[in-house]
Amino acid sequence: MKDLKPLIRLHQREVDERRRALATARERLEELRAQRQRFEEQVVAEKRVAGSDPTMAGLTYHGFAKQVIQRREQFERGDAMLQAEVARAEEAVTEAFRELKKFEQVQEQRDLAAKEARRRRETQMFDEVASIRFSRQQGEEEAG
Repeated sequence: MKDLKPLIRLHQREVDERRRALATARERLEELRAQRQRFEEQVVAEKRVAGSDPTMAGLTYHGFAKQVIQRREQFERGDAMLQAEVARAEEAVTEAFRELKKFEQVQEQRDLAAKEARRRRETQMFDEVASIRFSRQQGEEEAG
């Protein structure tokens, strides 16, 4: 039976790589959400400033509101894209882990089978030794 440990190590590395990719995707999503939070705080601050000078607010509000809407849409698209990337990365980790477990289970079964075969050989060897010893004792009793 061939040892699967090199394949297991290879699949473990694959799982680790996919976990790192998942962590990176999650970090990017969290960073985007933090950027959005900072943007929303900035919008609130801008509204406060605009509220303090009504004449200036009337002149610039339309452009400001249009930019805010566009920026929010960009955040929504980016969030949706990164959520999909995280979902794909999670699925990739799950699949790689399933493959790793298959090889580990086969190796475990092979190890158990090899252990059982060794045990049977040892038992057979001990039985042969006992049989030889018994035969010698029988021969010595008959001769003596």
